[in-house]
Amino acid sequence: MRIKLLLYIFPLFIFTNVISQDIHLAQANMTPLLVNPANAGAEYTMRGILNYRTQWGSISEPFVTMMAAFDMNFKPPSSSGKKIGYFAGGLFVYKDKAGASEMKTSQINLSLAYHININAKNTFGAGIQGGYFQQSANIDNLTWGNQFDGYEYNQAISTGEGTDFTGISYGSTDYTVGIIWTFRNSEKYFSGRDIFLSSGLSFHHLNKPSIETQGLTPDKLQYRYIWHGNGIIGINEKLSAAPYLYYSQQGSINEIMFGSDVLYRLKQANKYAGEKGMAMGLGLYYRWNDAIIPSIIFQYANYTIGFTYDINTSSLNNATKKNGGFELSLRYVYPNPFGGTKSSARFH
Repeated sequence: MRIKLLLYIFPLFIFTNVISQDIHLAQANMTPLLVNPANAGAEYTMRGILNYRTQWGSISEPFVTMMAAFDMNFKPPSSSGKKIGYFAGGLFVYKDKAGASEMKTSQINLSLAYHININAKNTFGAGIQGGYFQQSANIDNLTWGNQFDGYEYNQAISTGEGTDFTGISYGSTDYTVGIIWTFRNSEKYFSGRDIFLSSGLSFHHLNKPSIETQGLTPDKLQYRYIWHGNGIIGINEKLSAAPYLYYSQQGSINEIMFGSDVLYRLKQANKYAGEKGMAMGLGLYYRWNDAIIPSIIFQYANYTIGFTYDINTSSLNNATKKNGGFELSLRYVYPNPFGGTKSSARFH
């Protein structure tokens, strides 16, 4: 049974930490700076997000990812009344711990973007991101084929991996660039005619950072390309749809995800009566050849809570019994998406 489990986990370990290394979250719309540095300041005047994800706990030590991000625009008021463009910036940090090897990745990134006016409803932006990641692992808890004595696993047998191969630690700088287009005709939802659309491209690992494991041949982290598109489309006074599309290519590995949330307004904001806007929504996403992802979303004034659960559909489900992972996110944005103050990120 242990050998069979290793056969399931080994290709997963290779995929996650050697070939691609990059983390991915189901709620890609809640990880804007991880996806594209040009997302900084593109949608809101100010935005802060916390993310937590745990997965594959049914077949190994859980893979846990925690992330925090903040972005805002820096545009001062224009003395002429015309706003040609504005700078924006962002910061995100994450920590990822993977499996029994305790493969840990910590990263911090700074983003700088500039957005220009195309017309009253459209903007175009470009961003650059730089950061540093540190990765380490402890393989003392792993089991090896050499420790199978023909009947069962025997810890007393040497791993055959050498005494110097008990830990891994390395770090490197990392750089990303991206572009983004946004359109919106309003600063609020649920009017039945308000639309926000966004689409962007990003290019990751410009410097192809080396993945150095002690005593082994260094490897280069592959370039990664991401295209993403999302929107908030008012259907009527009560309903809005929030579709999201995502495509990533890194070496021979690609990831395709698409789906949408549908939001129902429970209460409209009324600043004179002191009432806060409120909405709830359900959604469904699909990560190609990997998982079906139902979602629940709750919005109250400037805050949003998101919950998703991956139902595994890949060949790994023989071991997972379709149990993937759950993900939580908490977001604060300014201005209030239910109406009121307009975002200084837009041109009026």
